[in-house]
Amino acid sequence: TGMGRIGVFPEDALNFVQRVQAMKNIQIEGIFTHFPVADEKDKSYTEEQFEKFTTVLNTLGEKGIKIPLKHAANSAAILDLPHMNLDMVRPGIIIYGLYPSAEVKRVIKLKPALKLKTRIVYLKKLPAGKSVGYGRTYTTTSETLVATLPVGYADGYSRLLSNNSEVLIRGNKAPVIGRVCMDQTMIDVTHIPGVAIGEEVTLWGDQGIEETAERIETIVNEVVCMVDKRRVPKLFIKDGKPYKIKSMLGERLL
Repeated sequence: TGMGRIGVFPEDALNFVQRVQAMKNIQIEGIFTHFPVADEKDKSYTEEQFEKFTTVLNTLGEKGIKIPLKHAANSAAILDLPHMNLDMVRPGIIIYGLYPSAEVKRVIKLKPALKLKTRIVYLKKLPAGKSVGYGRTYTTTSETLVATLPVGYADGYSRLLSNNSEVLIRGNKAPVIGRVCMDQTMIDVTHIPGVAIGEEVTLWGDQGIEETAERIETIVNEVVCMVDKRRVPKLFIKDGKPYKIKSMLGERLL
């Protein structure tokens, strides 16, 4: 109905379904369409798509074709267009506690299910006039305490965040300085008293993921998907307590 990706045109749907029905050992369980702009404020195109889809469903019904599951609503439609829920819905990004865009209504209070964290592995005090990182894109203007983090673009922390992001340490924002390296990132912690090696750093989590997406001109979906599936250890929380860790060394219960 308007995605231009897979599927058939509405006017061809009846013939297609009839052909599939005629195949041996095939039972049609469901039929669906997908919305490309349900996460935008203007819902007119999505309403037009849904009207085309329901027309197809009505045509099939008139021909005596009963398909058990009819679905169309993605995360944005679940929030903004509940009349499109039909027999089932397809939540995507909202399962992870994230809104599809800034333009959808906050009718459900979501809490992010994911946090990307690391720890400080090195501290170095640099005098004024010293450059930081590849390309010398950042130069200190005064004495600066630089913390190095063992995370970089190979882990899914985008190089586009070079000199263009902030992380959280004990609720204090610390700017990323210099270019994000393959597996290291430098931050300015001069203003954070008592900062120490081993201290926890939140790259994004309950806060910051939408801002991170805006800084690199993408969507929160991509920010989440960029996190490397093998390099970055995953700590699973259940009932508020860690219960499993998954890393390159394998998976184990805690």
